[in-house]
Amino acid sequence: MKKIITLLALVLVQQSFAIGFYEQLCAFNPNWKKYAGFVAKEEARFFPSDKEYIQAHLGQVLMVLQQNEVDFLTVTQYQSRIKLIGILSEYREAGKFPLNYYRKERIPVFIDEHQTHCAVGYLMQQTGNEALARRISATDNYIWVKDIKDAEALDWQKQSGFTLEELKLIQGAYDYYMPRALENPFKYEIPQKPECITTYFEKVSAVLGIPRKTKHIWLKGEGKNGVLHGKWEQNFAIGIPWIIGYFDHGKRTGQWMEYYQGTNDLCRTEVWKDDKLNGIRKRFDHEGTLIEEIEFKDGVAISKTNYDNRQKLTWVRKPIDSTLVATEVFNAQGKLIAKGKESVFNPGNLMWFQNIELTALNSAAITSRQLQTTSYHRGQRGSGSVVGARGFDLFQTPPLVEYKKEGEWMYYKDCDTSKNLVQRPQDFLVRNYRHFGNELNRMNYAVKDWKTTGVYDSIKLVYTNNLVRDFYGYGLLDFAHLHFRYYTKEEIYGPYGLDFNLRGNYNEQYLPLKLAGQYNRDHAKIGTWSYFNKYSSLIKTENFLEPEPDPIAVADVKSLTKSKQKPGTATMYRWVERKGW
Repeated sequence: MKKIITLLALVLVQQSFAIGFYEQLCAFNPNWKKYAGFVAKEEARFFPSDKEYIQAHLGQVLMVLQQNEVDFLTVTQYQSRIKLIGILSEYREAGKFPLNYYRKERIPVFIDEHQTHCAVGYLMQQTGNEALARRISATDNYIWVKDIKDAEALDWQKQSGFTLEELKLIQGAYDYYMPRALENPFKYEIPQKPECITTYFEKVSAVLGIPRKTKHIWLKGEGKNGVLHGKWEQNFAIGIPWIIGYFDHGKRTGQWMEYYQGTNDLCRTEVWKDDKLNGIRKRFDHEGTLIEEIEFKDGVAISKTNYDNRQKLTWVRKPIDSTLVATEVFNAQGKLIAKGKESVFNPGNLMWFQNIELTALNSAAITSRQLQTTSYHRGQRGSGSVVGARGFDLFQTPPLVEYKKEGEWMYYKDCDTSKNLVQRPQDFLVRNYRHFGNELNRMNYAVKDWKTTGVYDSIKLVYTNNLVRDFYGYGLLDFAHLHFRYYTKEEIYGPYGLDFNLRGNYNEQYLPLKLAGQYNRDHAKIGTWSYFNKYSSLIKTENFLEPEPDPIAVADVKSLTKSKQKPGTATMYRWVERKGW
């Protein structure tokens, strides 16, 4: 009898998951219930991520749009409709969709933190109505089209050539967690969507005669009537925790904790309030040492601090806009030793602060939408990844955010050896700028006849895409201005693509040096200027016995002025640029 009951239970479980493709579309957008006749009857499809799910939805939407009647449209509306159908098709193919970071349910996201628009918002943007899309996003970023009351939005809908019902169908909802993760063969290694549930590890459940205990729990969510209230936990194995957090009437609240997979080592902690991150998120290395702190306010990251425990440095970054951060670097004594701006290089479409190894809590949303197929063999496991039976990497790490120095950076001495004057500036930099001396010296090897009789109290470097363009040394008795120019990408690629002699070594961040030399205070060329080919070989030198004005320098910098510091310190010189330059 027990066997019959078990078999019946298995059949019921299988049937509960045996939904069709049409039901999958309705789950993504309830408006599909009005278009049952447009969707062919077929079994449920396997979607490794929300990306493929969204593309399947939009593919069906395009079929509906092409079949719907258009006789009632004006010529202008019809032309707009045809154009927008093409734009929507390109949007689907590109596969760049909004990310739902903060709402645990499947819900629309009009414009996400990376300025990625939903399908309707993207159509508005592409027709010159970006301000309208922004206003809707600012009013309610999780709004359904049916609830938009903006008069301008209704006017745009009429001009678009789409009916309001069609726009309702185009829109979709985005999930936070990987779809159908409970069914995945590697479900124990996937962050599960919190719900009111208590389930145990199958190894314990399947063995007859062994009573299940609290330590055998895999998932447990406290609450009533489907609303989470209290503790949520997902354990990695028996006796090994993974993710622990708390809910207050369905909203994440209080402290959440994550452990390194398969260990009892705390990975990070974060604080939630009303379903938004608030307070300090802390990150620890495998030895338990604090390596990162991010301050959140109402779900928005306002500052990030990284602790370089090897070099005893602290990096503090604060966002200026979506592409720039202001950065300060402090030594072990808390002294400011460098500051400037960095551009956010973000090929993985992550948050601006995600430039460190991703973990379960901050990669669940990314994984659910940006999972890509891999070339791994069936069942292969790699470092930090799990590959399922269909060859999909469940934890494929997207390209992480990088910071590239941009514009002016100031560096200050972090140790004082000024009494031991040296003739070679390179030696002085390494001794006095202990943490950044090698970086400050990196390009200076190419400048001949560079000598110093004094010391630099501070140094300014001007960067373009992480490449040093100008070096300024400021001191009471000494001044230096070194200039560097690089080959452009066009010069490297040439008319027929990348030079084969450079293939494998080429990196856009490190373009080959083209020339290097030195200016005097009047931005005239002095000393020896060196010229290199794109393979970094010296091909020519020029010696300036008399200063020679450089038209490029004169055009870039209009005047040189003195700026006095506090009494008793060295007079510093700086370039002052005119507005508009």
